[in-house]
Amino acid sequence: MARAFRATTRGYRADMEAHERRLLSQLCADVISMLEARGEAWSDDAAAPDDSFAHFRRELAGLGDDLEGESGGAGPEPPEDAALARLLPDASDDPQEAAQFRRLSEASLRESKIADLRAARMALESDPVALSEAQAPVFGRALNDVRLTLAARLEIEDEEDAERVHRMAGGGKASTTDEFMAELYGFTTWLQETLFTAMLDVMPDDQ
Repeated sequence: MARAFRATTRGYRADMEAHERRLLSQLCADVISMLEARGEAWSDDAAAPDDSFAHFRRELAGLGDDLEGESGGAGPEPPEDAALARLLPDASDDPQEAAQFRRLSEASLRESKIADLRAARMALESDPVALSEAQAPVFGRALNDVRLTLAARLEIEDEEDAERVHRMAGGGKASTTDEFMAELYGFTTWLQETLFTAMLDVMPDDQ
């Protein structure tokens, strides 16, 4: 059984069973695959369908960013998948501003999330899981993205939904996919909370 993250002289440490580390690593891999598929789908949609223009696209490759900036070229549509919509949310309630921000920033946000999740998978290969001060926030962000994905799949929208999922996971003997996801959601939430608590415990008091 996993033990909570705790502060050490070298950072933070949590003891987890091998199967717990494998499950978390697979969840991270699933989110990575989803984010990568989003990027590939947008790249495919954005590519010109007529290969006769390939030469011109190569010639203009170096100018692409400038041309896009001047023309305000089309960007990716908001994700239809509920999990992706939580991972890559609109940055504004104004549709035009949201579209502009998404066009300029979604790719970098997606890549930064993928980098965090890959780093978390590497950390999960060690027993115990040991994080330096620099690695801890990266691992925490990766756990949060896993939580957001599970929350979307479990349709958690408010406190009432959260209570429903908590009750679903309470038995400890999952017999359905939703119950298993509920247990994973509870475990990931607990692990993230213990990490952030350990990080807060060692923060200097400015007062």
